[in-house]
Amino acid sequence: MLDAIMFLSGTMVMVLEMVGARLLAPHLGTSVIVWTSLIGVVLASLSAGYWLGGRLADRTLSRRTLSRILAGAALSVLAVALAHGRVVGWVAGGLDSLYVAAVVAAVVLFAVPGVLCGMVSPYVVRLALSDMDTSGAVVGRLYAVSTAGSILGTFLGGMVLVSWFGSTLILHGVAACLLGASLLAHPRAPLARLALLAGVGALAWASHAYAAFAERYYGVRVTETPYNHIRVYDATQAGRPLRLLATDPGRYQSAAYPDDMAELALPYTRFYALGPALVPGAQRVLMLGGGGYSVPKWLLSGRAGLDAGGLRVDVVELDPGMTEVARRHFGLADDARLRIFHEDARAFLNRRAARIGAGASGKEAGDGRYDLIFTDIFNSYYSVPFHVGTVEAARHMRALLADDGAVVMNIISAAGGEDGRLFRAIRAAFAASFADVRVYAVATADSQDYVQNLMLVARPAAGLPEVPAAFLAPEVREMLARRLNLTDAANNGVPPLTDEYAPVERYALGLVRWR
Repeated sequence: MLDAIMFLSGTMVMVLEMVGARLLAPHLGTSVIVWTSLIGVVLASLSAGYWLGGRLADRTLSRRTLSRILAGAALSVLAVALAHGRVVGWVAGGLDSLYVAAVVAAVVLFAVPGVLCGMVSPYVVRLALSDMDTSGAVVGRLYAVSTAGSILGTFLGGMVLVSWFGSTLILHGVAACLLGASLLAHPRAPLARLALLAGVGALAWASHAYAAFAERYYGVRVTETPYNHIRVYDATQAGRPLRLLATDPGRYQSAAYPDDMAELALPYTRFYALGPALVPGAQRVLMLGGGGYSVPKWLLSGRAGLDAGGLRVDVVELDPGMTEVARRHFGLADDARLRIFHEDARAFLNRRAARIGAGASGKEAGDGRYDLIFTDIFNSYYSVPFHVGTVEAARHMRALLADDGAVVMNIISAAGGEDGRLFRAIRAAFAASFADVRVYAVATADSQDYVQNLMLVARPAAGLPEVPAAFLAPEVREMLARRLNLTDAANNGVPPLTDEYAPVERYALGLVRWR
């Protein structure tokens, strides 16, 4: 019985920690700052619980008390399930600092469950000790069992549960499992705990029913994947229906018009027209980052000015769940001209570049080089994953790019000042492999200190042929007019990012302050 309780407790702690990141994501994002706060708070709470549990075991030792600790842990998790949305929303809205808000939210939600779950281990150990001659073996066995449960909880929570169930439903399941452990610890007088267990089941059903109600009447569709908490909702823009996709608080990452899914709805996505303007004969396009698949749909629709019939588009999207959301809600359809690779963009670049470098050709090299490479990848709404902005990543993109091709990369940043250090590091990394690196401002070219979408355009050589301005659409000519006049001196000593030395978090601090 005690082994089973230790195993179950270890499992539930890690499931709670894994799902905790999903509870914070809609309001605080998914950056390393949020994960650091969550892990630190959970570890501190467990430490306090170990101390309190040991003290309590020396004073009052009984299975009834262990049962009450487990029941209390279950009630605290149930409270988190019922109140997490409002609590985290209140914290995020009331505190300007992401660091402080992440820590406070983690404390409010997980300090009590963490302490109570932490109390279980020393209490169970004390109950199991009956002979000092075998105490070492008993303690070792119980902590091994608990750690095995934690391993299971880590994989179960991170790879299975979040893919199939919503965060609130998982919390109800954790509460139910802890109540089951409470019944196992002390089976006598079970009526109150059985009634509470039935109540947890009723609340779980009500939560699921409310989610269906919200989707039907408010148009909010929530999808949990191993990588993202995705929300799709409908709005209007200048009287026109608009569908939005969000994975971070207060921002949306993709948008489409339901009456014309192939039209580009967000201003920065229209700047990918710079690619066809620079390489009008492009036939093979690589898109790193799928999202709502706005740009691939636009390319395949023929509106980019390229030969749509002969076009081949490869999209690398880490999250298969994101692709499924694009299919369900954003009009993504199967197309013989479209190939989708569900993997990390850097792993894709490494593999393809290695094959080309080894002299492979055709299918073995992934069908050769690309005429255009579009990049639109973010860890959160402000942070580019460092490994796609390094010198090595740029070198691999150059290896995959045709000699007259172009890379177009979206970065949210300022061009100058403290808020532009990450951008300048990425720009310097691309300048090491590309002779022609340009930057275009989506919102305004009048201020280099303004945080906005910046489109970095890199070409292998200077002076490559381009479409004459007279033959370009007026909106494309306006985009070209927003080129920022940057020199190497504008980097202000910021070194390029490399795989070995990539101080992205330090460079991103200004953007955290901007939030």
